Amino acid sequence: MSEQKEEKTKMDIVKEETDTQDEKSDIKEGDKAVLEKNCSETAAVVSKSQMKKLRKRQRAKEANAKRKLEKKKAKHAKALAEGRDLEQEFRIQELRSAMPDTASKKKTKKIWDNKRKEAAGRFRICVDCSFESSMTDKEIGSLASQLRYCYSANKKSQNTVLYSVCTLTGKTNELLMNVEGFPDSWKIRAFNSSEKSLTEMYPNKSELIYLTSDSPYELDHLDDSKTYVIGGIVDRNRLKRATINKAENLGIATARLPIGKYLKLFSTNVLTINHVFEILLKYRENKN
Repeated sequence: MSEQKEEKTKMDIVKEETDTQDEKSDIKEGDKAVLEKNCSETAAVVSKSQMKKLRKRQRAKEANAKRKLEKKKAKHAKALAEGRDLEQEFRIQELRSAMPDTASKKKTKKIWDNKRKEAAGRFRICVDCSFESSMTDKEIGSLASQLRYCYSANKKSQNTVLYSVCTLTGKTNELLMNVEGFPDSWKIRAFNSSEKSLTEMYPNKSELIYLTSDSPYELDHLDDSKTYVIGGIVDRNRLKRATINKAENLGIATARLPIGKYLKLFSTNVLTINHVFEILLKYRENKN
């Protein structure tokens, strides 16, 4: 009798476990159905054009990754063909980055100390960023990029000049502060920036020449005793005569580059900040 009861109890336990498993299975199936429903609803929300954009973005991402990999392989193959020890180069690079004051950094500082001394005898270039309040966020972003291009061009030039930026405040300054090395590393390389206005930074107005395409005076040579000012404006078609009006109000001499003599521009004689900067550097380099 007790054996029958025991057997019956075992069967009840097995039945309960089976029922529990069935319930869990039902719950899983239910969850799966809800998940599939949610996915289908999400897919319905995403339009065809959005899906195309997502696919296009994904393809571009994959293509970019592929190009990077191929470039890396080609670089590696070239290094091996030249007989270079890549592992040794990598170890040296790691050691240099780990050391805060390496011989190479000291050498770089010495080179730039000499370059700054040489640059002191040349004309200077200043970008006036006092027009930020009249510019859009997109234009300010472009301005920050052009200031970086100017720094890069000056750093690479054989005839480095003293490059400064005045009235550097607000969004422009915030964007540049996100750039690695700004402003401390830049200052080593003949750069200076300040939130001060143009005349506060350069009190002697007779040494300033504001470059503007609206000036009636054409520049025929560059004077090494002068500081040439470039207006920090991106869209000059929208802010017409802004730079010459400011220069005239401050009593600063103006001049325009002789672009028409040497270049044919189809739409306008207005150039980007970094293009004007590079033209001045090229003049210094070629003496004309």
